[in-house]
Amino acid sequence: MLLQPDKLCNLYIYIKYKSKTIKFMKQNVITIIGSYNVGLFLKGNKFPIVGETIIANQFIESGGGKGSNQAVAAAKFGAKTRFIGRLGADKYGLDALRMYNDLNILIDLVKIDSTIHSGISVILIDEKGNNLISVAPGANYRLSEHDIDSSLKQLKDSMIVGFQLENDLKVVSYGLKKIHELGISTYLDPSPAQKLPDEIYQYIDIIKPNETEACTLTGIEVNDIESAEKAGRWFLKRGVKKVIVTLGQKGAVLTTPDSCVHFPAPKVKAIDTTGAGDIFSGAFFYSLQKGKSINTSIEFAVMAASLATTKMGVIESIPSIEEVNKFVNSNKTVEL
Repeated sequence: MLLQPDKLCNLYIYIKYKSKTIKFMKQNVITIIGSYNVGLFLKGNKFPIVGETIIANQFIESGGGKGSNQAVAAAKFGAKTRFIGRLGADKYGLDALRMYNDLNILIDLVKIDSTIHSGISVILIDEKGNNLISVAPGANYRLSEHDIDSSLKQLKDSMIVGFQLENDLKVVSYGLKKIHELGISTYLDPSPAQKLPDEIYQYIDIIKPNETEACTLTGIEVNDIESAEKAGRWFLKRGVKKVIVTLGQKGAVLTTPDSCVHFPAPKVKAIDTTGAGDIFSGAFFYSLQKGKSINTSIEFAVMAASLATTKMGVIESIPSIEEVNKFVNSNKTVEL
């Protein structure tokens, strides 16, 4: 059974939920269609091998999911943001609604499914900040083509609509096509990586894979600026308008039909890289909404994502605007 966010019910709870009234200017909303997964973080000295038990040094529970993370990051930076997805009628779904309400994220198109659990992610982190992640998608895989169709009228106020791959690929492909047909810019973070049908690329204005995802999609081993540009050209040939390949500590590379620009990342002591790509996206969206150029927006996003790796968690690690601006000013990387 589907419920609206103002009435989250199951056998144990009935809570009246009131979302704040938010007025957005036409064509000025960042809309994210995607996933919510509560993140259960365990940090230890190393990853266990098969059959081994490792004692963790730290545990954190935090709202997550690539779509939700990107919406939360954009909203925390100050962007006018909408999230569209499905939640289970459980504690985690309720926690998500409270979080969105606190951040003034528009959730009129979020649906609650009382027949399945909210998405859950278990994240293992080693002492170097590397991570291993396992996800039980739950309600995320119930997002449907009907959900997309029923949202189209409201989505006309969006300047860009972002997607990821934690929902059914057929629904993501359908959503990209429908949004493209409305004349609204589309953005795909192709994570978790999987092969995509060639026909999907013509509906993508901006795609943002990391090195591993770019390799999975293109077959090109990506580990430096030159190979990132080569992968970028692969996407462009298939119809994508702009390609941003993120390279972790090496920053990001923007490839367009006319140019290729590298945005180096500042040196930081990373303790947790989980969610850095999502914070990159949220910061990028925020900067675009403020009317900044794509180059300035990528530089801002690189700085935000780098800062985020110096803290544990995802939402907890989103830096403030003041922190990012200070970082940008002290680490100028390109002429903008």
